[in-house]
Amino acid sequence: MSKLPQHSAAAGDRPPRSPLPATPCDIEARLQAQLRRQNRPRQLVLRSLALAIAVAILIASWRTAEIEPGELWQGLPRLAAWTTRIWPPDFSELPSFLWATWETLAIAIIGTGLAMLVASPLAILVARNTTPWPWLATPLRILLNLLRGIDTAIFALFFVAVVGLGPFAGVLGVAFHTTGSMAKLYAELIETLPAEPIVAIEATGSDRWRTFAFAVWPEALPGLISISLYLWEFNVRSSVILGIVGAGGIGYELLVSLKLLDFARLATILLLILLMVSGIDALSATLRRRWQ
Repeated sequence: MSKLPQHSAAAGDRPPRSPLPATPCDIEARLQAQLRRQNRPRQLVLRSLALAIAVAILIASWRTAEIEPGELWQGLPRLAAWTTRIWPPDFSELPSFLWATWETLAIAIIGTGLAMLVASPLAILVARNTTPWPWLATPLRILLNLLRGIDTAIFALFFVAVVGLGPFAGVLGVAFHTTGSMAKLYAELIETLPAEPIVAIEATGSDRWRTFAFAVWPEALPGLISISLYLWEFNVRSSVILGIVGAGGIGYELLVSLKLLDFARLATILLLILLMVSGIDALSATLRRRWQ
């Protein structure tokens, strides 16, 4: 019996495989790449325009601010002469300076404490995950932005006209400005809390206040304390200048020394301010580490 001839096809003679059909992901990627190629000239024009606007704003700001490096260079000898008159400090009025320094610290303490009392309920009403009345959140956010936008010294100047000269006006200035900043930071912290504990507590049938007490408050407490301590640090530094507008504290003595060009007296005041601010910063950092 004759054998049938066996034919083996060479590898090169095999028919080419049909390409795989494109998946939806491949089609979407190709469309996005095509859109990017089409939008590239437009993006280049927009970026160039934005760069040109930024440069124009920078040049206009430089001219408006009347930047004159030559004037600074001419004033350096005068600054050097004043520097030589700073040392040694004049400690003859140290008791009154210490009282004024404590007054500045007290303004920051009471002002920050009042802000905490007002900012805490405001933050609950503003935060999207805790507010009982969502329609009220937007007007309150506008109010907080207004309080944050007005500087502490401007508030203090306003309250000097209302309640008269003294530290009470400084306390009110610190409290009003800090309330806006503190409530906003509190609300942002509350909104970033994980939702699982809140949902779990609500599933047990607890009301809104119990949910806040057992789910929101324990999680948010370390962050709230950290924010409060940070703003207290800031208020200690900003309270120094409140005396310049008549709101009490060491700032008034600082202004008097500058007007009289009494640099030995000024050196004592600056030394006290440096010691106060450094001590508060160290204490606040220590407390924040312990709570975290």
